[in-house]
Amino acid sequence: MRRNLMLMPQSRISETFRPLALVVAALVFMKAGAQSEAEILAHDELVSLPELTEDPTATVDGYEGLLASLGGDSVRSCAGYACSGWVEDHYPDGAIKHRGFYHEGHLMVFKNFHPDGTLEREFRVLDNVKSSMRIYHANGELRSETRYTNGIALVYEEHYANGQLRYAEEKHRSEPYYLRMDLFRPDGHPISTLRLVDKRSVTFEQAEYWPDGQVRCKGQARYDPNRMDTKRVGTWTYFDQAGQARFAEAYVDGKVHELKPLLTQAR
Repeated sequence: MRRNLMLMPQSRISETFRPLALVVAALVFMKAGAQSEAEILAHDELVSLPELTEDPTATVDGYEGLLASLGGDSVRSCAGYACSGWVEDHYPDGAIKHRGFYHEGHLMVFKNFHPDGTLEREFRVLDNVKSSMRIYHANGELRSETRYTNGIALVYEEHYANGQLRYAEEKHRSEPYYLRMDLFRPDGHPISTLRLVDKRSVTFEQAEYWPDGQVRCKGQARYDPNRMDTKRVGTWTYFDQAGQARFAEAYVDGKVHELKPLLTQAR
């Protein structure tokens, strides 16, 4: 069963996102010396390099519930009254942990710091409707950025510890689907991409890639509001690592209608 990328909850994306698992009947035609169809079909893979994705430094969170602009309903008190103005929290050794501006007990903007003084995260107000949250790796590289509009997270990016973009998504402002959903390897090569290409029919261009960045397969999918899901449409083409188109799937109503070889067996 193919994964529905359009409706995946954001809270799980960074941990569970993988390229689409493509299941196609094995073909009997192969070109000598080229990859088999089993190799061409995309595998359900996830880049898992702890040294690039896992930050051993503990996060400094726990303040988001005070952000009224993001739906937080907690109120902080200072000397028995709702906090107003700049407030700081410190580690036992006196190093700054948190510095934020409060209004009637609600947090407006803030920065959190690791015990060594490096910035861990910051929340900024960009204008009357937009704001952003940035979280950093222990080495100072950007770990993730979430951009909000009217308190709703619409754009999210996640980076490897080496600074390379790992994952990026953009949600539609009012509809339950994504405009963009891309996943990359630590060297910058794409793993899978999804982009809206036709707003009227809500049609997406999707592709998966070999490790060197060559296209492994590509095609289109269309959002069905009645099913709250997407289904493949038109022709999906599969390529070997040399860039040769090997075979194609023709879809009708989300199902494979025809399987056609594009490279005949070498004699």
